[in-house]
Amino acid sequence: MHQIWSKLTGKNEGAMAEISQVSLGDAIYERLCQDLVSGKLRPNEKVTIRGLAERLGTSSTPVRDAVQRLLREEALEQRSIRDVRVPVLTEAQYLEIASIRRELEGFAAGRAAERVGPKEIRRLEKIVERNGVAAQAGRWPQAVKYNQEFHFALVEAAEMPILLAILSGLWLRMGPLIAGYYAREQVGLVRHHQTIIAACENRDPAAAAAGMRADIDDAKEGIIRYIASFTTNE
Repeated sequence: MHQIWSKLTGKNEGAMAEISQVSLGDAIYERLCQDLVSGKLRPNEKVTIRGLAERLGTSSTPVRDAVQRLLREEALEQRSIRDVRVPVLTEAQYLEIASIRRELEGFAAGRAAERVGPKEIRRLEKIVERNGVAAQAGRWPQAVKYNQEFHFALVEAAEMPILLAILSGLWLRMGPLIAGYYAREQVGLVRHHQTIIAACENRDPAAAAAGMRADIDDAKEGIIRYIASFTTNE
């Protein structure tokens, strides 16, 4: 995801024409993945081929191919012929993914604490600083983006690319839910992140892992209420 997404970051829709080494369909797929992971696309949001094509500045065919891939991966769901939406996870689905993330991301945080140097720690600190500034200014979509960036940066700092690929798939399904919850509740995202950074500075793997598990656990009750709100509003 990161390699292709880097080709699109900071560019307009017209940038699609500049992509040379990856197919247009793959680039669009990666763009939609990033929109899901970062929460730009929210739970229960309806997406259309035409709307996505207009937003991305391309034709319908590669967008349709990308949407079909995401449907197969259950990152999108088709409720009827003309109704494709971002899924709303069930409580059971959410709890299962959260439990997996708790173990895998806790493990990655502990590994990062053993390996990171000053450069990686400063990168994590900058992400947390930007997250705090965005939240304080009420820019919650941006704050949520920095939250996701912190989690991925920590796994990268742990030097675990296979685990990063696994977690990318989990965040593909979890990202919209996390983003929607924090944007609605407007609660802070960085308290445990600061604890994790301190543990990394102290070379304390157990404390880093515990901090990550606490970060994931703290949101559980709120996210379950958020999931329930979709049923209530139907």
